[in-house]
Amino acid sequence: MINHVRRLNPKVSILCSAAFVLATAIAWGVFGALPHLEDEQANVFQAKVFASGRVTVDVPRVQSGAFFIPFIVQFNGQQFGKYPPGYPLALALGELIGQPWLINSIAAALGVLGAYLLGRDLFDEDTGLLAAALGVTSPMFVMVSGTLLAHSTTLAALVFFAWAFVRARRSAEPQRYRFAVLAGVSIGWATITRPFTAIVIGGPFVLIVLFDLIRSRRRLLSIYFCMAIAFAAIFSILPIFNLIATGSPTTNTYTLWWPQDMIGFGPQFGMATGGHTWQMALVDLNLDFPDFSQTLFGWPIVFGLPLAWLPIALGLIWPKFDKRDWGLVFLALLLVAAHMAYWARSGGGVYGPRYYSEGLPFLWIVAARGLLKFGATVWPRRLIKIALPVLILWGVVFATYPRMIDGFNLFNITRRDASLIATANIHHALVFVRSRYWTDYANLAWLNHPNLSDGDIIFAQDSGSMANQYLMQAYPDRTVYYYDRQQSIPLVAAR
Repeated sequence: MINHVRRLNPKVSILCSAAFVLATAIAWGVFGALPHLEDEQANVFQAKVFASGRVTVDVPRVQSGAFFIPFIVQFNGQQFGKYPPGYPLALALGELIGQPWLINSIAAALGVLGAYLLGRDLFDEDTGLLAAALGVTSPMFVMVSGTLLAHSTTLAALVFFAWAFVRARRSAEPQRYRFAVLAGVSIGWATITRPFTAIVIGGPFVLIVLFDLIRSRRRLLSIYFCMAIAFAAIFSILPIFNLIATGSPTTNTYTLWWPQDMIGFGPQFGMATGGHTWQMALVDLNLDFPDFSQTLFGWPIVFGLPLAWLPIALGLIWPKFDKRDWGLVFLALLLVAAHMAYWARSGGGVYGPRYYSEGLPFLWIVAARGLLKFGATVWPRRLIKIALPVLILWGVVFATYPRMIDGFNLFNITRRDASLIATANIHHALVFVRSRYWTDYANLAWLNHPNLSDGDIIFAQDSGSMANQYLMQAYPDRTVYYYDRQQSIPLVAAR
């Protein structure tokens, strides 16, 4: 495996570097390298908890409602994020150096590298390179990579799993056991990060394992046993986290915030009256899939046909037919279909339908296959050389750029408030934040230490004089300030 890494095409390093730079540019230039969605707030909070050496922290002992942020669970006197521990554990590495955004930028580069490796080893070098290049230009991939959401790390883990799985199955591979371990670790990490997504993508591979074991008369048993052991070692983190946080290894922490936050159809699933229905799933699909077609590559729709699917169609049907192309597309579309069983929409808006994003690398590879097969002769190749740069430019101008604009000040959360606090140079303070909605408070709440007393500044919601007084009594040695972002002088000292 090491030798193969050393023989990487130099162009891959350029593409991976481009993915890292683009993700970083979105993280800082669009999202301010801070959390916006409730999901991101919970991820950052839990990452800080892990970085402090703990699994959970105590609920604030006084006026805990003054520190309310959605998706941060308070359960049995403890606080933790509602999501599985995989992504916050990775994010904690960034928190330790004060740069959590770095994790997704690295994941973006790894996702592009994984697409190249899978495309190269399933097909050929050109397929891997072109797939990686298409990935770097994907609006959804670029936008999601700039967030503090778990999708980028899961995408990277799953595409590396697929690559390592392919290599581990090959009888001529001299390092099959290393690849088996890598595959197990990768799918394990994906499972403790986004379990449903990992189960959907991993399911077909389980069928391949069963087929291999039957066909080979169990000669591959040792390979898959190593893979399973590696998977189990990583997966064990999830029940251990649940046990420490909730007292049970099987707790679904999603339901601690919303009991109905489960996958399935019926009255007990979802937030709508009557629960999640097949009709609602079709409505969501009709909203999300067209957006997926636009954010896949950002290419236009011509005569009702999304051009993004044209090279994928060519990859499937253009000679030579290869069942591996169909298998890759199946993985991506299976993820789309599976999310119909989840009550929440996959997205839209700035990111596109982000629940589909982990299937992107498989589509990049098939699209690359279609372009290369179609361009095998002179005139089609010339057409592609002219059309592809135009389509990429179109995607940047009409798909990525507008979403970047929409991402500025998303939910009115910006770095302005944190910058004003930093400029004021206050220390050992208690700051009451006037909030009309939770996002007003979230502008500064993400700066809190998870164990409030350990932070230099404590940010609390301004809950009125009586409630504020309780907090001031709880932290009597701190200087008190009030912050209202709508005032000309937002930060004022208490009288």
